[in-house]
Amino acid sequence: FAGNKFRVTLSYMEIYNELIKDLLQPTSIDLKLNEDPVRGMVVQGITEYGADSADEILELLHRGNLHRTVEPTAANQVSSRSHAVLQVTVEQAEKTAHVTGNLRIGKLSMVDLAGSERASKTNNTGDRLKEGANI
Repeated sequence: FAGNKFRVTLSYMEIYNELIKDLLQPTSIDLKLNEDPVRGMVVQGITEYGADSADEILELLHRGNLHRTVEPTAANQVSSRSHAVLQVTVEQAEKTAHVTGNLRIGKLSMVDLAGSERASKTNNTGDRLKEGANI
């Protein structure tokens, strides 16, 4: 790997009631999913942060978790009402002088699925019932 350079970035998003929100820039909501021929599936407008250590990734994960949509139900006081996706991207490029070499991209997506408690056990009504139907 001595002749290569690496770049690690991550993004953290929430899918809530079929809308995509950037958990690291919580004012960014209703983002769109598109397919890029090189990078694969990408969320347009999602913030990507560079990370040099596992501690930096954990700090960003913690910061994003503060913006997750959670609501109490009869089954769980902090029930996640959304799916969350932490996506870590590693790019490997050949180190060459002023020449673009081969680029390899790997993505690891870690998904936390929303709680899908049965409506009869949660006593959900109104918005909570509607959320459950979308989960």
